[in-house]
Amino acid sequence: MPNFNSVLTVLSAIVLLGISSLFGFMSMPTEMGFAILAGALGMAFSNIDKISEFSGAGFSAKMKDQFQAVINKETEPDIDQESKELPQEVDRLKEKDEHAEKALLALTKSKYTWRSIGGIKTVTSQRPSDALNTLELLQREGLAKEGRSSSGSRIWTPTVRGSIIGAMIELHSTKSDT
Repeated sequence: MPNFNSVLTVLSAIVLLGISSLFGFMSMPTEMGFAILAGALGMAFSNIDKISEFSGAGFSAKMKDQFQAVINKETEPDIDQESKELPQEVDRLKEKDEHAEKALLALTKSKYTWRSIGGIKTVTSQRPSDALNTLELLQREGLAKEGRSSSGSRIWTPTVRGSIIGAMIELHSTKSDT
C-alpha cells in the first residue's frame, strides 16, 4: 500500500502538470497560476522532511536545519555514568583557543537556540573577529553548526556532540565548585 507522501506527490504532480495545462489550453491564466502554485506547494509539503529551504509565490520556508537545532537544544544530552570525566579534546580545544570552552557553554546553556556573533563576543569578552574565529574552530571540531538568520546574518548553534561536551564541561565545573 502506498504511503501518504507518495500519494500526495503523485496528486501534486497531476495538479502541477495536468490541471495547469488544461487551464492553459482553456485560456484561463489565473486558474492556471493557482494550479501551478497548489501543485508546487503540494510537492514541497510532501517532501518537507527532505528540504531545507523553499520559496516562491510569496511563500518561504526554512525547515530541516532550523527544526533540528531546536530538537537538539531541547533534548537532554546523553552522558553515561562512565564518561563523566572531561574529554581530552576539551583540553586540546583550550590549547587552540582559550575562549573555546566559554563559547561552547554560551551556545549550549543559552535560552536561545541560535546565537549571534555579538552574543558570543559579549559572553567571551572577545572582539567580533576573535569570537568568529572561536566559533569557526568549534564548527571545524564538530561542536557547533552555522546557519543564517532571516536577515542573512551568521548564527550558531551547538551540534548534538557539542551539547554533550558542553554538559560534561558544566558537570565537571559543578563538581569542582563543590
